[in-house]
Amino acid sequence: MKKMIDHNALLLQVMAHDLLAPLTATKWQVELLEKSYKDKEKREKYLLGISASTELGIALTKHAHVAGKILSNAYESDIAKTNLPQEIRQATAELKMQYERHGLILEDEIEDENRERELDVPLTKLFIWSIAKFFLSCVPPQTKVTMRGFRAQKEAIDGKYIFLVMANNVPNAQEYVNLILSQEARGALDQSFVFSKLINDVAPYLNVSYSADAQSDGISLEVIF
Repeated sequence: MKKMIDHNALLLQVMAHDLLAPLTATKWQVELLEKSYKDKEKREKYLLGISASTELGIALTKHAHVAGKILSNAYESDIAKTNLPQEIRQATAELKMQYERHGLILEDEIEDENRERELDVPLTKLFIWSIAKFFLSCVPPQTKVTMRGFRAQKEAIDGKYIFLVMANNVPNAQEYVNLILSQEARGALDQSFVFSKLINDVAPYLNVSYSADAQSDGISLEVIF
């Protein structure tokens, strides 16, 4: 009999691992600050580091809270009027520290959109984080992941906003694309699966569509807002 995957337990394991990094960084920077409190330049550097680590920890905790409700079918929408590219930029900025810690490069090219949308901001950020974490789980170190945002040019989807994530040099690229499309876990500790599951579960709440594709040794995921 095929073993069932406990999505909440797997997400908890992943989030605990992610939260350990900024918490450890904060503790380390506080210790350095105590030793260098008389050096103004070092003090400012460590304070900035503590602030960045704290912000990352808060963002991750919020993601865990929302994701837990999604996976347990208990989520209630939190809609507000806001600018989509602005929210995407903030979400990607929060991800860069995690990517750097794993030896990856995250580049973002998010174009402006001169309009406001009715948007669930916490869920949108969780969605983008889930996509970014999916790529982080399948892309080898020293690889560049590019996130692009732009208005749709095709007549059929005019007025829509495209969010595109791409990476090259991905081993078994087609296998990961199949994972996004089929939602089949490859094992009890498959991190790629929990993020593909979140992508799939969150999309209907946001009323967005997405597709994934593999080209030679690369992988791409396109979202239409």
